[in-house]
Amino acid sequence: MVLLETAVTTSGLPRTPWRWPDLERVKTGHEPWQPEQPVNLELARAMSRTIRDHGAVPATCAISRGQWHVGLDPDHLEALALDTQAEKASVTSAARAIRTGVHAGTTVSSTLAAGNLVRRVLGQGPLTMATGGIGGVHYGWSNLPDISADLRVMARSPIAVVSAGVKSIVDVPATREWLETLGIPILGMGTHELPCFIAGLERHAADIHAVEDEREAAETARVHWSTVDNHGGILLTVPLDEHTSLPRDLVEEATRAAEEAATDAGIAGPERTPFLLSHMAESTNGRSLVANILLLINNAKVAARMACCLQESSS
Repeated sequence: MVLLETAVTTSGLPRTPWRWPDLERVKTGHEPWQPEQPVNLELARAMSRTIRDHGAVPATCAISRGQWHVGLDPDHLEALALDTQAEKASVTSAARAIRTGVHAGTTVSSTLAAGNLVRRVLGQGPLTMATGGIGGVHYGWSNLPDISADLRVMARSPIAVVSAGVKSIVDVPATREWLETLGIPILGMGTHELPCFIAGLERHAADIHAVEDEREAAETARVHWSTVDNHGGILLTVPLDEHTSLPRDLVEEATRAAEEAATDAGIAGPERTPFLLSHMAESTNGRSLVANILLLINNAKVAARMACCLQESSS
């Protein structure tokens, strides 16, 4: 089983049809990308399709009508993607979302919480989770310790999180140190350097443990859970290829311009992130959006393969 977060669906990607170049690069599997459909919905479908194509079961998580949902049918997924009032629930706001009965997508931290619930209630075996980039330590942390809940929840969730490293808007070396402090093993798919979402590798966050493939990653996770810490998580980072990742200075410039545009337009709350990503896509001629989508689909593939390897080793 591969857990999928849905904050990327409710608050992370545009709810508009494709209008950028390079659509052919994001076509996956046997079912073509439907350009007339909202980007957020098509990406969610593509990730689930990719996981099935590689032999695993997608478990898309959300909160709806006062309940956790781990595994969404196509109609429920479409309703979530098209609901402009859907919220984003982290581990700190999930209880309120459940109590009030709102429709909410789950972040990394709340998706891990749902996975822990599945493990306790159903006795589910080893789980993996696919996401884009995890949260981390924000710049200026020495004055304002803004640290994502993703890190703490990962430290107490025996689930393998597959991501393209950490979000490129956070302090990557500081995040690397926090992961170390929390005892979360960091694996790199073919790299000793920590990937930085769509901005390539972070040269100042090296010395992570490189693994050759998903089987080696699964074996490392199994040994960690059986002999070191059966309550903690594993982070498997997967870098984008050099033809897809964007230069760091381009990402920083596009992010800064998007933030200023959102502030000038008075856009806040759940609509801010989709606005930022759409603005960045326009300013980079679609390159940032293509990179974002490709890394999410690739992480789904890697998580599915790792899930199959974990299942083999536990049977």
